[in-house]
Amino acid sequence: MKFILFHGSFGHPQENWFPRLREQLEILGQDVLVPEFPSEDFEEITKLGKNIVPSRQSLENWFKVFEKEVLPALKKGEKLCFIGHSLGPLFILHVVSKYNIRLDCAIFVSPFMEKLNNLWQFDLVNKTFYKTDFDFDQLKKLIPVSYVLYSENDPYVSKSHPILFAKMLDSSLIFVKKAGHMNSAVNLNEFPLVLDLCLTRLDLSMYQRYIKHRSERYASDYLKKNNEKIIHLKPEEIFDEGRFHFSNLTYSGFGTFPTWVDDWNPRGQYYQDCREAAKRLKNMTFVFLIKNLSELNRKILREHIKLHLQASIRVRLCLLKDVKSKIKEVDFGNWDQDYICTIKWDKNKKMKEIVLSSRSEDLERARQDEKLILGKSTRIYNSTRDIDNFSKSHSKN
Repeated sequence: MKFILFHGSFGHPQENWFPRLREQLEILGQDVLVPEFPSEDFEEITKLGKNIVPSRQSLENWFKVFEKEVLPALKKGEKLCFIGHSLGPLFILHVVSKYNIRLDCAIFVSPFMEKLNNLWQFDLVNKTFYKTDFDFDQLKKLIPVSYVLYSENDPYVSKSHPILFAKMLDSSLIFVKKAGHMNSAVNLNEFPLVLDLCLTRLDLSMYQRYIKHRSERYASDYLKKNNEKIIHLKPEEIFDEGRFHFSNLTYSGFGTFPTWVDDWNPRGQYYQDCREAAKRLKNMTFVFLIKNLSELNRKILREHIKLHLQASIRVRLCLLKDVKSKIKEVDFGNWDQDYICTIKWDKNKKMKEIVLSSRSEDLERARQDEKLILGKSTRIYNSTRDIDNFSKSHSKN
């Protein structure tokens, strides 16, 4: 979806909660535009007085910017969400009407349509924008879903304005207690409510939902460092990531397991979560990659396979030498064909790093590696008989 953010009078794209909202949406893979419309300087207007004609801010000048910076970026059939603050919502009504733009939804924060009768500076610069005779029947068709946010202690926009705005558009009216003009003046540099409303209109992939999950746990430091389609995790973070993807899987899971590694517990929480997901999905495969056949005699490995089989996981065995030169990674998982989880090990067989990727090239490579491994592996149905048979048949090679 494409999000367009509209600032208000005396405003600019870097103010209030706009930068943070843009960052959060872009991390989730959304397109965000925050055009800068011509604005006046409040102190300069105050100094010049009530009778001057604003030289920068006018409906005509804002249309020019919209036509130059926004209209060319709108693609036919693209889902759009317009978000406006203060004067921004009124301008949204103007552009939707003028250019016949159909939105998926709109979020109007502290909106108004007519003279505020508060500070004369605002009424002066807003004069060319004020309008109450829109074709609201047509607007409601072009904006089928909308939300109006308002506060009882807004110093500029009395609550009657947003209530009327919501009524005319059949918007969902949301009251935000003691939020002022919902700007940085009340330290509202982040607006979770607006983000949540945006997210209700999105069909996020599991990878995107995991990014959101991570951002909620690690806040801004995490978001600033992880704005690409690859995430690097520390070994101890595998339990949180595993719990997330196993509880959110909806289609399938595939994973490899290097049998020479010692740093694992078949009855640990990670694998318990894995088996619960497998019982639910009935579509999970684990391939145990074997470096030496002697590894198959390990009691802990056989217990691991037995528990997987009991959970309806399709278990397969594969000799590492048959695939090692042809695959990129030996320890990886492919979750819902949505993202790849690769585990890196050091020379001492200790987990070094977990790498998550949703890049199309990594997904395709994992699919090819999965296909190759499945073709070289043997299905196991019994944790004793079939493993013994595999060991005997391959010991002859």
